Amino acid sequence: MRSPNPFAHSSKPPSSVRNLERASAYPLLITATLLAMRTLLSLLILITVSIAGVQAAPPPASRAADATVELTGWLHVEDLTMKDVVLEVEVNGTVRTAPVSESGKFNIDLPADAAVTLRFEKPGHVTKEVTVDTRNVQDGSFTKEKKRHVKFAVIMELERFMAGLTYVGPVGDIAFEQGGGCVSVAHTRQVEPVRKADMEF
Repeated sequence: MRSPNPFAHSSKPPSSVRNLERASAYPLLITATLLAMRTLLSLLILITVSIAGVQAAPPPASRAADATVELTGWLHVEDLTMKDVVLEVEVNGTVRTAPVSESGKFNIDLPADAAVTLRFEKPGHVTKEVTVDTRNVQDGSFTKEKKRHVKFAVIMELERFMAGLTYVGPVGDIAFEQGGGCVSVAHTRQVEPVRKADMEF
């Protein structure tokens, strides 16, 4: 039986050599890990800075914010003169006057989403009011419409032909249908006796 040769080389390196190889690989693994973490940290910082630099976009403006309604009307009076006619336009509580031509024509531009009252006054004539509601002006097929045009006429009667009566509230209401945007008109002809002022002493 042959005795083992102490000088023969084994196919596997001794354990001391293997331990040395492992110890040599550890620094390389740690270095690679640190480089990867540094790269990831740099990317996170870059993304954070980019997000911080982006300003939030302002909310979209209301769809009807820039829409308007143009009223074109004709006023008819018994004495055929417009010199002393007063047309008051109240928009969301703010009152102004609008001009009326000698032919009785008037043009008024109104904002969307507004509650409007038109008040027609003339000495010797019965005062009349017409309300206009400009909400829903861009509903339905009118989504892209920037201006809506409405035409109507108002007739002012002489007081002596009204037998002491006056109208109860507005005589007409102009609005736009919710969901459809079509013009809707309602007439009111209800009258009541004119209230006489109390006598003062």
